[in-house]
Amino acid sequence: MGQGESRLALGALSQSMTEAFDILPTAVVVIAADTILYANPAAWEIFEASSGSTIVGHSVHEFIHPLDQERVVSRIRRAEAGGVRNPTTEFRIYTKKRNLRVIGLTSCSVPVGERVGVLATFLDMTARSAMEQRLLHSDEQFQRLMNTMQDVFYRTDVDGITRYVCPSVVNVLGYQDSEIVGLPAAAFYPNHEDRKALIEAIKAHGYVRDFPGQMRCKDGRIIDISISSTVIYDENGQFAGVEGIWRDITERRALERRLERLASTDELTKLPNRRVSLDVLEKCLDTFKRTGTPTGICIVDLDHFKRINDAFGHLAGDKVLQHFAQIVQRELRKTDHFGRLGGEEFLLILHDTEAGQLEEMGRRIVQNVAGEPFPVSDKDTITITVSMGVTILKPSDEAASAVLSRADAGLYAAKRGGRNRLCWHLGRRLR
Repeated sequence: MGQGESRLALGALSQSMTEAFDILPTAVVVIAADTILYANPAAWEIFEASSGSTIVGHSVHEFIHPLDQERVVSRIRRAEAGGVRNPTTEFRIYTKKRNLRVIGLTSCSVPVGERVGVLATFLDMTARSAMEQRLLHSDEQFQRLMNTMQDVFYRTDVDGITRYVCPSVVNVLGYQDSEIVGLPAAAFYPNHEDRKALIEAIKAHGYVRDFPGQMRCKDGRIIDISISSTVIYDENGQFAGVEGIWRDITERRALERRLERLASTDELTKLPNRRVSLDVLEKCLDTFKRTGTPTGICIVDLDHFKRINDAFGHLAGDKVLQHFAQIVQRELRKTDHFGRLGGEEFLLILHDTEAGQLEEMGRRIVQNVAGEPFPVSDKDTITITVSMGVTILKPSDEAASAVLSRADAGLYAAKRGGRNRLCWHLGRRLR
């Protein structure tokens, strides 16, 4: 098959020019009066033609998609008017096998004999167009996801500057995404050290999951957040930023804190409960073994408390316990611990306290409790007294239970001695 099959008389186009077109990797056609006069082999391939003769002499309308006809023909007319070079345009064509393809075509006017024709070059853009459609679809899906998700997706660069944050951030922080992009992410952390700790953790492990933090809302509120993020590397493997998701867990943290309080706090007196108090004693003993810091331990028990419950009811008894707890708390330092062991029994731990200081505070508590009568009803006022067993941590103490046993022995000695008093127990002897 000779190249003559690919063209008719082209007038002003020289043979050398068409021979040059024949070897081009880019498709070339010449059109006049809407008829294809020449097509090079690269064009045959795009049109899925077995030879040039199946294209040459055919109207361009046979190949252009109906919805693109008007736009393409108007460009051909503009080029035929002379002296015009049409910019690249993309449109759909049907091949000889009736497959649909997308081509990118550039055209200009060219003399064909005594007429003005159109010289058009084009590339097969089908794959690129399909990829663009996939990317567009993917981007649309991403935007739908970003617009509807409750969590906040973000991305920061190597300098910690926010480069992207999804629109849902307005529902959490109150800021529009445009108000955040371009600002340091740390600007929204009430404690900048939290942001620093996050970045260090991400760099160390490559990611974090449910990393705790806090952020400041536009209205000034501080919210708790949980962050799951991963590191971004550049093409050289260097740290380039961070991306991930954080969510508002303020309500969850509030519930957790409430549960923690319930698990560690005596509901009636709001004091630390038995579990926490015994744990504090264990830690104090460990500290004492390392440092030798003097520490006083007291077990305090309300005298004849059962009589109060029997005479005035448990509600009055509860109020008496609360009243007693308030009196003791007024005497304590921030470093001291006061907790409820159960019933009417309490544990007092005085850190960095010598024996003389411990006895002085203990006697003051005993006196203050007895000196503040409590109205259990509109008509009745009762005087509350307490007994107290007192001891100090000793180098020979191996377990907290031994310390409690000494204090407890002191307590019972105070009860036997007439109540409303304290009694020391230093090991083998009472005083």
